[in-house]
Amino acid sequence: MFTAPTSTSPSAADTDPKSASDARLIGRFGGLALLVFVIGCGGPETPPPLATEMDANEDLASSEAPMLVDVDPGDHATIHLRQTPRADPDPSSLPGDLDPGGIALGEIASADSGSTVASDFDLSPPDLGLDDAASDSTDLLPPAVSLSAPETEMVISSPSDQLDLDPLDLAAPASEEGPEASVQEGAVTAITPKSSRPAAEISLAAADVPTGKGSGDDESTDNDSQPNALRSTPSPGTPENRLRESADQTLGQPIDYRSWPKPALTLVFTGQQHGYIEPCGCTGLDRQKGGVARRYTFFDQLKSAGWTLAPIDTGNLIRRFSSQGEIKYHRSVEALRAMNYQAVGFGPDDVRLGISDLIQEAAAESADDALYVSANVVLYDPSLMPSHKIIQQGGVSVGVTTVLDPEFVEGTVATDVTIQPAVESAKKAVAEIENSAPDWVVVTFFGTEEAGQKLAQRVDGIDLLCVSGGYGEPTFQPQAIDGTETQMIVTGDKAMYAGLVALYPEDSLRYARVPLSHEFADAPEMRQLMRAYQEQLRDLGLEGLGINPQPHPDGGRFVGSATCGECHTTAFEIWESTPHVHATDSIVSPPKERGDIARHFDPECISCHVTGWNPQKYYPYDSGYLSLETTDHLTGNGCENCHGPGADHSAAEAGDLDVTQDRLEELRREMQLPLEKAREKCMECHDLDNSPDFHDENAFEDVYWPEVEHYGVD
Repeated sequence: MFTAPTSTSPSAADTDPKSASDARLIGRFGGLALLVFVIGCGGPETPPPLATEMDANEDLASSEAPMLVDVDPGDHATIHLRQTPRADPDPSSLPGDLDPGGIALGEIASADSGSTVASDFDLSPPDLGLDDAASDSTDLLPPAVSLSAPETEMVISSPSDQLDLDPLDLAAPASEEGPEASVQEGAVTAITPKSSRPAAEISLAAADVPTGKGSGDDESTDNDSQPNALRSTPSPGTPENRLRESADQTLGQPIDYRSWPKPALTLVFTGQQHGYIEPCGCTGLDRQKGGVARRYTFFDQLKSAGWTLAPIDTGNLIRRFSSQGEIKYHRSVEALRAMNYQAVGFGPDDVRLGISDLIQEAAAESADDALYVSANVVLYDPSLMPSHKIIQQGGVSVGVTTVLDPEFVEGTVATDVTIQPAVESAKKAVAEIENSAPDWVVVTFFGTEEAGQKLAQRVDGIDLLCVSGGYGEPTFQPQAIDGTETQMIVTGDKAMYAGLVALYPEDSLRYARVPLSHEFADAPEMRQLMRAYQEQLRDLGLEGLGINPQPHPDGGRFVGSATCGECHTTAFEIWESTPHVHATDSIVSPPKERGDIARHFDPECISCHVTGWNPQKYYPYDSGYLSLETTDHLTGNGCENCHGPGADHSAAEAGDLDVTQDRLEELRREMQLPLEKAREKCMECHDLDNSPDFHDENAFEDVYWPEVEHYGVD
């Protein structure tokens, strides 16, 4: 069994509840998810005694295997109870005076035999997805968990008269994302639509539920670390027995891949790097994810443990069409080759590069030699690059192709690059893959999740679809796509996560997302690549990168913060006490984690770390900073980056520029920055990429502005 170093344990950031948006459960209990699996098939009016006592106050999620409560399957039901770690719910969202996580009496009932088992569950009331579901009632009855025959769906209901709900308001189902609601015999029933459930359906067949007795119905294998791991019965449109639900794979929380038995082959998915070849470190490397140096270390740890890897990238290595973008593209591909990537697709920004750059990396004499594969992107001639690839390792064969949605491409693509229709191209590529009879058919799709789902519904034979193009974080589990046998995962943005898909000989898979956090040290091999990248930028210089100074929008020129301080002495002293004054120093001599590589030749870093640059378009203004040697008076993030170029204002105040009093007053007004506009100006550098905390509610007013607060002259 693979035991990874402690540095790879899921971090607190990886348990963010908002990231588990697709980890849906029938009913929601605030921050505490309760999973109860029930199989009912009639039985006596009085249930047999429980074979095992169960205490809901115990932390069942920390147990090594699921807690199973066994009764005679011929007479009654088998119950699987699991309590997941709680998050702190918002008390204001709970009906009545029931405290978050309070103990309420819950009943597990059978549709045809009435209430059969009663036990104390640690839960909060269900979220019915209805605006008026909250009630001021202080005697809210506890929700009941019941079995709905014949589909063995679990429903969570609460008496409607306790929730003040008008039955007429419940006639129509809620939105597609939320639960359906209906009134049945005076009770409001919330049922999660099948379309929004993950692949591991809670509907189970009796033979598929492990009893904990080592029965022949348990499909566990000798090398399974969780012999009682729950096997889900596939729902309509779900590949049979392919998603393996291990005991650690609960909904709504990270999966600990370290406990898995060694897979035959592990697919590792990344994508949407979007130019973020490494974290910038502006807000602390311990708070940023991603980077090829961390990714290399993660792969190396898995390989050292004996895992066979087949990395796959969905594309979009860059985000800007520029000389620096071209250089970063080639360095990124160099990194992928060093990590032995088996298949790479194209993103919408990649195809804006020059055809020669693309062919240089993508052209191959055979599919075995190819790094790039694409079902619908053609570079000059279809013969230069294969449409698909068959990966055969560890006794498992995987057919892979990639698709770029033409609707997702903005602007003009490179000359001699053709993007063909997505669905027709995918059908053709998948058909060709199936001629090789692989064990798995994998398609990466660059576009929206909705478009990816529609493609899977129109293209038969896709086992796994990996989608890039959206924002946010990957879900904790694959998602089923309605009407198909396809499972879908997403990469998230900026290659901050790696998606592990472990394949096993018994034709099953396990999935986990892994945040590439600071807990993975930078690999020396990739640090050297980063050094070579920065040295290439240094050797080319701004002119060699095609970057030339541009006029400032107001036509002004920069003089530097020291000149401003001649009159604004108090404001200057405040500025000197802030990190802004050291902004250039931090890229000339970066913090110790990245201190081996200077970045003051990198336009993408310079733009916010000096004075006189456009921070979002990465070029200097006329009279702005150019180098330490020629414009050292413009180091640091100075006054003029917010207030505008001050040459005319300072010259007029000093009497070096002859102006009228009206013009003098006008120049003064032009330099003023009202507080209500300051936040917007700050966000040109304090953007979501480099300063996410700045965007927290009231962060500017309560945290950032007090650190730099200053007003006019003394």
